[in-house]
Amino acid sequence: MNYKLLILCILGPALLVGCNPGSDSEQWVTEEDVVLVEVDGAPISLPMLEFMMANRGVSEDDHEAMRGLLDELIRLRVVANAAINEGIASDARLRAQRAIRDMETLQIAYFTDIYERYPVTPTQIEETYARQLERSGTQQYQLQTIAYGSQSEALIALVGLNEGEFGFDELLSRAEAENRVIDTTAWIDRSQLPERIHAELADASVGQSLSLPLPAPNGQEWLVAQIVDQRPLEAPSLEEVREGIARSLVRQRLEALVDDLFEAADIQPMLEMDAPAPETPAETN
Repeated sequence: MNYKLLILCILGPALLVGCNPGSDSEQWVTEEDVVLVEVDGAPISLPMLEFMMANRGVSEDDHEAMRGLLDELIRLRVVANAAINEGIASDARLRAQRAIRDMETLQIAYFTDIYERYPVTPTQIEETYARQLERSGTQQYQLQTIAYGSQSEALIALVGLNEGEFGFDELLSRAEAENRVIDTTAWIDRSQLPERIHAELADASVGQSLSLPLPAPNGQEWLVAQIVDQRPLEAPSLEEVREGIARSLVRQRLEALVDDLFEAADIQPMLEMDAPAPETPAETN
């Protein structure tokens, strides 16, 4: 930002009140910030104006728009001052809301800083893509599935299938009579299935039932599955999935970082969460 141009052309010398952050209640302005205006003792700083300009797409050459943003900031400050003076800012729920928003803003800034300092490299993306192709195998499958409420129910059904007591078609008929959820998956590959059944997929064919139940996507049911179609793997190209892999690597890195910070934090419980709530004194008439 061209400070001289801003001061002379937009605000004028009378509005520049120096670098004193003003009110002690304003924690967002430090002595290092240029303060443009004080509104009843509360500061509006140059970084505040620059933030508004960046968000609204206003350039430093657009003097009229800058004046409008400064006026908007002053009006915001006036209302905020009124909320403070009338005690609204001291409300516990509002203070909690502001604290959470502050933490969320700091989290985004911290994550952005980490990403900019340690960006995902093309080599990492290519290596991840190669590992994904290896996990995917050479075939894709469509599965017809029957949902059971527990793993034991699914296992009982599989025992009957594996011992030849009945076929999958009969199991489907029973499932329909019992109003169970019957579905057919989209095309999936080996990487989307539990590792414990990868070995049997090597020689799998259409019409084969998987020997073990699969966890349902909802995490609450178990699926008995039969392969109803099969084809060679049609893997997307690296360029088609490059951005997705990059986002996934960033997400994994940040999740690991948060876990490390959580484990290293000195967390001191200040209130027993399981303690009974304090009794409310009985009202007197």
